[in-house]
Amino acid sequence: MDLTDHPQSSSKPTGTANKMALNLSSFGILPPGILTQPTPFSLNVSMRDIHRLSAQVDQANIAAPQYYNTHADPVNGTYGVSRSWLLDAQQIWLSEFDWRAHEEQQNKFPNFRINVTLPSDGQVFDLHFAALFSKREDAVPITLLHGWPGSWMEFLPVMELLVEKYTADTLPYHVVVPSIPDYGLSFRPEETKELTMATAGEAINSLMVQLGFNGYVAQGGDVGSFLSQVLSHHDECKAYHLNMFFMTSQQQASVAHLNISAEEQAKVDYAAAWATTGNAYAVEHGTRPSTISLVLQTNPVAMLAWMGEKLIEWSDNRHSPFPSIDTILSFVSYYWLTNSYARSMWAYSELTSVVGGELPPYNPSLTKPMGYSCFPVEIATLPESWARELFPNLVFYGVHEKGGHFAALQAPEAFLSDIEQFLAIVKDTVLGSA
Repeated sequence: MDLTDHPQSSSKPTGTANKMALNLSSFGILPPGILTQPTPFSLNVSMRDIHRLSAQVDQANIAAPQYYNTHADPVNGTYGVSRSWLLDAQQIWLSEFDWRAHEEQQNKFPNFRINVTLPSDGQVFDLHFAALFSKREDAVPITLLHGWPGSWMEFLPVMELLVEKYTADTLPYHVVVPSIPDYGLSFRPEETKELTMATAGEAINSLMVQLGFNGYVAQGGDVGSFLSQVLSHHDECKAYHLNMFFMTSQQQASVAHLNISAEEQAKVDYAAAWATTGNAYAVEHGTRPSTISLVLQTNPVAMLAWMGEKLIEWSDNRHSPFPSIDTILSFVSYYWLTNSYARSMWAYSELTSVVGGELPPYNPSLTKPMGYSCFPVEIATLPESWARELFPNLVFYGVHEKGGHFAALQAPEAFLSDIEQFLAIVKDTVLGSA
């Protein structure tokens, strides 16, 4: 796929996806008050690009066995992915993986594109988003924000649960799930300057405003967590919910005197180990984004090794393996087929541009309602006593025994339960000013 080439779209899905999409078409009816009309979208990667991907996977040269690649185990962070895992994944990619099945799953939900222009500097963003719109007048708007190496597809299990539980007439929410700026299907037609968290947040806020939402809730993990913190300072964002939070050294010092449980200490220890031995990828992303992008885009199997390691290591694998090879391949294929890996490096340039340096503080709102969900395998955690000390605006705290960094993907029932409880608490705040 050429650097200027973006996946083809059409106003209607085709084939078996068409039947599924028709069942969910009522969720695609735009709510009143839209300021900019979005364009219906369905992903339709060309057969040329699919065949090219398969050919490159087949031609990949996987290194000969040696000590490290025969003793690696990404589950416990030992050396990374193993040679045997990569060989197995390569064969599954060639013989069993079906991109069209994943494409149809994405297309069965209402998808849209919209152009937004930033008030601050005039930058134009071509944003993709999936949505479940409600017909209820009192529906609460919420945007769900992903990070790396994920995509909006992380929230597909949650969207499945919502359409099983509600109809468009009964859905209590307007659910907007974007490809965050410069990730996947969202891009800038003119990429003339480096993207920042502030401008990316402004683009998401503009998206929600153009959809007619003068009051909404932001939810995020990974990069989406930082974006949600940024959004908490936009007037239209009335509340925010996180499932990952990195503390500054000052915040850590301010809660050091507080007692935490043994279970919470285990989560803190896991996060501390990640900070010591697990963040080398982020430093590479942040300090040499061009080099790592060029390397990984030479062959999809290289990208698979790099992304697959994190998808496995950051998941809760204590009881059963997660995610499946099929899921991992769908994520890597998505990055490859949308030609978006290099574009997605912007967040790390801001977050980890100094080796050994602290993450920049985003100082989320201490007055707007905040919610937090704590899952056991997370690279940055926030015990409840610490959360209540740091955030006087905390109105919801959920804790879970299963789940990891990709909470919406691995534990969608628990994730959705927390979100619904939080939205019930903040509903009047959000709609009272909408």
